[in-house]
Amino acid sequence: MLFSERNGHSPLSSNLQPNSISTAVRNSLWNEVTEWIDTQDLGGVCYLIWKNFFKTPTDTMPLIERYAGVSYNNAWAQVREYYFSCPWHKVYSFIEFLISTDPYGPLAQKINAILIEEVSAYRIFNNHFIQITDQHELSALSEGVSYKGIFSPVSQHIQSSIDLLSSRENPDYRNSIKEAISAVEAMGKIITNQPNATLGEILKTLESKHKLHEALKKGYMNLYGYTNDANGIRHGLMEESNLTQADAKYFLLSCTSFVNYLKTFIASPKEEK
Repeated sequence: MLFSERNGHSPLSSNLQPNSISTAVRNSLWNEVTEWIDTQDLGGVCYLIWKNFFKTPTDTMPLIERYAGVSYNNAWAQVREYYFSCPWHKVYSFIEFLISTDPYGPLAQKINAILIEEVSAYRIFNNHFIQITDQHELSALSEGVSYKGIFSPVSQHIQSSIDLLSSRENPDYRNSIKEAISAVEAMGKIITNQPNATLGEILKTLESKHKLHEALKKGYMNLYGYTNDANGIRHGLMEESNLTQADAKYFLLSCTSFVNYLKTFIASPKEEK
């Protein structure tokens, strides 16, 4: 962010709007992609784009046969044309795909630096774009997906909730909420050693044996509700068809924060570091 923007002398860009991408952000992200592609096998990356991202016949990829070998410059030019003409959400899907081809490389970190600099509504987390408000939320999510050993099911539910929420084209808010609530249930079962308990029973045990404040217990009881159904927790809100990204994000963040809080109730020797 420039001096004039930080100090209120010029208006901030629209980057904080989650359903769009500014020209500056699109251009800056592309510049990072072009620097990254110079370190990659261009032919190999283009092949993967045609096969697994465009999902078109790989023999339609435009190639130039030269004495020194095959040139993929025309193919990459077609990728560039796609990038600058596609809808905003396709930009993020495309970059997520590139990161998946080199998951331990520097691209995700460099892309994240651009998002921070441009005050974007999104950040890269576990190689996915997610809408995020501040660093505190990112830290809570990072802790929530890092649990190992007996706590790994908790992290798996949180990661599934993130994946369902962060899909740019087909977000599944209902099941994202369900996974977030299931993370709370999974952590509660571990802490209370009640593998078959409902969330309501778990909260009562936490209140009596772990000194969970009654008001906090009632708050979560009212927020989530519970059933004894074998399929797990089901909140009435999830039956509504008008769930929004804000609903799913709220449940993800509140459930993750509660999971992290519950984790402080126990120090298990079985946890892997």
